[in-house]
Amino acid sequence: MSKIISVIPNICEGKNEKFIDSLSKKLESVRGLVMLDVSMDKVRNRTVFAFTGSADAIVEGGMVLYEESLKNIDMRKHKGEYPRIGAVDVFPFVPLKDVPIEEAVALSEEFAKKVAEEFKIPVYLFSESAKYPLRKDIENIRDVQYEGLEKRLKDPRWKPDFGPDEFKADSGATIIGARYPLVSFKIFLNTTDLDTTRKICEAIDHSSGGLSNVKTYSGIANEKQQAQITISVSNYKVTPMYKVIECVKIEAKRFGITIQEVEMIGLIPERVFLDSAMYYMNINHFSFDRIVEKNIQQHLDEKMFDMG
Repeated sequence: MSKIISVIPNICEGKNEKFIDSLSKKLESVRGLVMLDVSMDKVRNRTVFAFTGSADAIVEGGMVLYEESLKNIDMRKHKGEYPRIGAVDVFPFVPLKDVPIEEAVALSEEFAKKVAEEFKIPVYLFSESAKYPLRKDIENIRDVQYEGLEKRLKDPRWKPDFGPDEFKADSGATIIGARYPLVSFKIFLNTTDLDTTRKICEAIDHSSGGLSNVKTYSGIANEKQQAQITISVSNYKVTPMYKVIECVKIEAKRFGITIQEVEMIGLIPERVFLDSAMYYMNINHFSFDRIVEKNIQQHLDEKMFDMG
């Protein structure tokens, strides 16, 4: 597969393992679709899927995911520690290999129109697919959350890009678009103090004067009974993961708190870990083609190109 686009849909169900297993199996049965990852989060009551394949397979798998999620998730009953506006909250298209962002945008728009027509739900375009500057940042779209969606849909300025501008109580709305790779992870702290955890979040979140490209959410991990910070980095090249973790350590130290564990969410570009390794090992002036696997792959790619 020379071109690779992945999709990383987030649905508002993270507790019903039977449903998630059933949905995963149905996705795996789609011809040409490759499942990459499934990450359930009970605190956020949210599951993040990741899959790839041909454009046709991605679209077919996406339609399966919407159909099953809209049938089985009732937003009137949903509770979770994360902003959301619908059963399928967000469906990002992420270009990974030999795919310009424009191609991912075109596919996302085609898919968004198809979803709106098939399921009759409001669809907003975000990130690189956004038609309006305010909708580029996903948090501007879902800042009112599901509970404020009915009122927002009455505002002409927030007319959906596709689909009806009517509130559907059971399904809500959805957000679709192309974006660059996102790095998401959870940090568990040795405290149950949620107020202090929120202060740590405020110190590093971009919206409150913290690090650029960083969004944070606080909560309590019920199964571990400890504070949890969920972090998303929209541009890991500008704001590397190790920098975020070090800043959390600094802010937590003020309150006598330490990091107990870091857990990744979904799939992560290898560059994230290589950059972190070089930082913590004090390695400078390193060329990535000196990594044996990358060197071999480069030579294989060049050979296959020559043969073609």
